Amino acid sequence: MTEVELNALFNISPEKTKNVYATNTLKGREEIRRIVKIFSIAKEQRKTSQCISARSLAAFKAILTSNN
Repeated sequence: MTEVELNALFNISPEKTKNVYATNTLKGREEIRRIVKIFSIAKEQRKTSQCISARSLAAFKAILTSNN
């Protein structure tokens, strides 16, 4: 069952959640920009880490094959 079906079955009406970061103030917009920047940096770091890991794996395989 989905959450909506369970809520209907037990007659539960969930409260609407307020957006934590309002965009109507400069402080709220800056906080959203900061969070987006953090996620962008993390995404780029994951890409770089995966690339380095792939290179390391290729080098390790080359070493193993050259030792045989």
